[in-house]
Amino acid sequence: MWIATFGYGLATLALATSLGMIALGRRWQAIEASAYGGARRPVWFWAAAAGLLAIWALATRDFAASDRSWAGWTLIAGVPLVWALKAAALVFNPKGRKTVSGIDTDMGWRRIGLARLPIVFVLVALTALA
Repeated sequence: MWIATFGYGLATLALATSLGMIALGRRWQAIEASAYGGARRPVWFWAAAAGLLAIWALATRDFAASDRSWAGWTLIAGVPLVWALKAAALVFNPKGRKTVSGIDTDMGWRRIGLARLPIVFVLVALTALA
């Protein structure tokens, strides 16, 4: 149950943020700036991260007790590895935060939103196969 919650939850979040970027364009920058723009992350950022980590931990426990597949390994181990790389490059790196904060055009955010949409399908497929 927790593996599906984790995978489909991530897919839903990816879809919501991608559609938000597409629909809001440069107005999405205010959301990004509130999360990444300052030297410190806001409380809602840490709360969301803690929630995701808790669900991931429960999914990892279920995964460890199941017949492990390549899709499950990718979802449970690969996705968090990509998160860690993104966090190092963007969230906790001043240069990365500056780059994200510098995207201020409707087209720039819409391109990012469109480029992220395939992630939704990959997460759904991995979850279904896990």
